Amino acid sequence: MTPQSHQSVTQRVIADISAQARYAAQKHKAGKLGLTVPDAFVRGIRHLGYRSNVEAIAELVDNAIQAYAEHVDIVFGYEGTESKKKPTQIAVLDDGHGMTPDMIQLAMMWGGTHRENDRSGLGRYGYGLPCSTMSIGKRFTVVSKVAGGLAKQVTLDLDELNGGKYTDDDGDTVIPSLCDAQIPDFLTDYIDRFYPDGWNSGTIVLIEKLDRLDWATTLGFAKHLNRQFSVTYHKLLASTLISIDGDPISPTDPLFLNSSDLLCQIDDDRAVELEPVKFDVAMSGGFGKVFLRYSYLPPSFASIDKNRDAVGLNANERFPVLKDYHGIIFSRNGRLIDCKTKTPWTTFINNDRYIRIEVEFPASLDELFGVTTAKQQISVSPEMWDRLREAGLVKAIEQLRGRVRSLKSERARTPAIAPTFERSNPRSSIGRSQPTVHSEIQQKGAPPSLLLRTSSGALGINLAHPAFGGGDQPDPVALQDALEALLHVLDVRGRERSAARRQIISEILSDWSQSLDPDLSSIANILSP
Repeated sequence: MTPQSHQSVTQRVIADISAQARYAAQKHKAGKLGLTVPDAFVRGIRHLGYRSNVEAIAELVDNAIQAYAEHVDIVFGYEGTESKKKPTQIAVLDDGHGMTPDMIQLAMMWGGTHRENDRSGLGRYGYGLPCSTMSIGKRFTVVSKVAGGLAKQVTLDLDELNGGKYTDDDGDTVIPSLCDAQIPDFLTDYIDRFYPDGWNSGTIVLIEKLDRLDWATTLGFAKHLNRQFSVTYHKLLASTLISIDGDPISPTDPLFLNSSDLLCQIDDDRAVELEPVKFDVAMSGGFGKVFLRYSYLPPSFASIDKNRDAVGLNANERFPVLKDYHGIIFSRNGRLIDCKTKTPWTTFINNDRYIRIEVEFPASLDELFGVTTAKQQISVSPEMWDRLREAGLVKAIEQLRGRVRSLKSERARTPAIAPTFERSNPRSSIGRSQPTVHSEIQQKGAPPSLLLRTSSGALGINLAHPAFGGGDQPDPVALQDALEALLHVLDVRGRERSAARRQIISEILSDWSQSLDPDLSSIANILSP
């Protein structure tokens, strides 16, 4: 960060803290700090309708980014359990400018924000913190401090709310009391490890009594957070580092135009960019620039074996991004909001996964794009669809489709030579690879091995092995038969061994199932003997 930009951020931080003070003074002067709604509303707000826990956590990340945090950490805790398979606590920790003590109480309120209608950042409604936390657990604590101040906290527990703990003598439901911060051990240990200069300012949102988790394991939750946040915040990760239990998230441009992204480096296939388009939009009370980006991908882009389509085990690490962000991607102030598969003129089908389109717009145009309070989806107005058409969006879609069709026809006429694939992501699922001179298992002159490791360290199936048709093998084993044989061995050995061994096998197979398709239901219930 340059001295000039650092000074600019410092000035904005001072202005933001001052705005908090003015807002808090106004609210406290008005009298009692109520939740503004009955406790029935608080119970009902848990069903606001987040698509998943990931979108709920994103609300807290948005708040941290808007507080000029350079680091945002999602940390899992396991208080009350000896197992680390499933969390009992989730914390979002940041090193932003923090909140004054009075503001912490107001931040617990639905609509309690000094940024109401602020179009400069990611949030402007004041619903994100209480709505997102209550959608995951029945208890949440907000700990915060400004530079040079003491950390204070407020806790809201839904069970205690129902028991009348937050009801005053007049029968009104009020904000819980402010007290000195009591940061749990797992977070103090984390801060000691990853904040060597100490936690000098920022906010911690701790969620407990987790009764609405979408994933049965920490591994599954962390995987979805990583994959979705890598795309959602890919433009913002350069200024704010987001980590999950200490592991930084790497950016993934869903148009695959950033050659430094890890998913762009797994093989030689590359996206082709079309000329971007920018146009101005003026409306009553607002003005903004809309930016259109376009790219198209070769039909082998998501395949391991480039001669075949990206189906099943032949899909590489890029395929989930193509699948999840299929259609027109809409980003607001640099943060991805929604992806639309239907427009007034066309509907995107599976073959359209290889055309990539993004519409970037500022928050000043929220009304035209119909941004929802939870920032999960948009409802584009007819006026804006017309403006997008005038900017050439319809013609661009047809042009992109034509180029992908041409590439598919060319591939059908001249099949590519199957290259050697090396998976650069050490967490990627086991894939099928051709042998390489760098293999750690298959060395020159050694007997052929069923498995191999590429130079990147990924474990793969050696398709050159005689069992799979390599050499002169007349009757190769089908991969489906090989998979069934492996499952049979795991099943038999798991039943013969200890309960601990059965548990390990069950977890491995559950993780394997999720790696093939995160939307699959858990298979753990059929793995027990």
